[in-house]
Amino acid sequence: MRKRERPEDRVRRIHARNGLWQDGLSRALGPDLLARWGIGEDADASRVREIVLVRLNRVLAQFSEPELSVIVWTAYNVGAASPDEKSGVVQRLERLVEEGGVDCGLRTCTRRFYEKFLPALEKSLGAVQRPVTDEELDQASRRLAGNSRPGAPEPAVQDGLSAAIRRLRAPVEPVLKMFLDNTVHGPADDDGVPLAAKPGGIEWFCVFTEEKLLTGYQESTGANWPRTCRWTGRDVVRTAAGRILPTGVLINPSPVVGTGIEATLPLPPEEIARLARDC
Repeated sequence: MRKRERPEDRVRRIHARNGLWQDGLSRALGPDLLARWGIGEDADASRVREIVLVRLNRVLAQFSEPELSVIVWTAYNVGAASPDEKSGVVQRLERLVEEGGVDCGLRTCTRRFYEKFLPALEKSLGAVQRPVTDEELDQASRRLAGNSRPGAPEPAVQDGLSAAIRRLRAPVEPVLKMFLDNTVHGPADDDGVPLAAKPGGIEWFCVFTEEKLLTGYQESTGANWPRTCRWTGRDVVRTAAGRILPTGVLINPSPVVGTGIEATLPLPPEEIARLARDC
């Protein structure tokens, strides 16, 4: 029987593949490390990323070297130029060096990461793990939405996916990744399947990133749906892609026609088909 890996082994490999944006981050952490860091095994992928970001940042705060911060977050694919790109930590650090992001070579970058930060991260697991605060989670959500490194000036925006959509300041792919992983709310039929609307001649699933947005929409329009449900964005995409009629997904539609465009993200049928292939 295969020996169960220790949290100390797991924690040294979080940066692998696509870093914090890798699919199956919870599986990569494993149940013991999830428990050590206070992450529920049923937590949304976006919440897992947020808590991991907080835990890593607490360890990084022990160091005073500015360049180490840049190296570490590049290794974990936070603040990278293309976080959706299927690269590895070495490729990310190579790009950092080539673009002049640090005043040292690739060998020095990798040595600082593997010989300085990772041992400190592993050692930190032996200490009491203070609970993550709401403030830390809010900050992590903004960082991930904006794809900005902790320690960089923080944009004064609202939290999470809604903010990323509203401000259009986050790279498109990370926003879509957050949508797929996050829970969304929307009108549903009696069987719990998203209801399709027909604004503009094609069919759309209208979903909301926060329940209060759905409630506000319903109150403003007087809509009388059979029920409302919540799904992951990934579930909504798969359902839309599986319909006979081409169906898009409209995220955070405004109840007033012609307004609220800056807060709405339309994913037309062709984009839904692309996302479904990657789900």
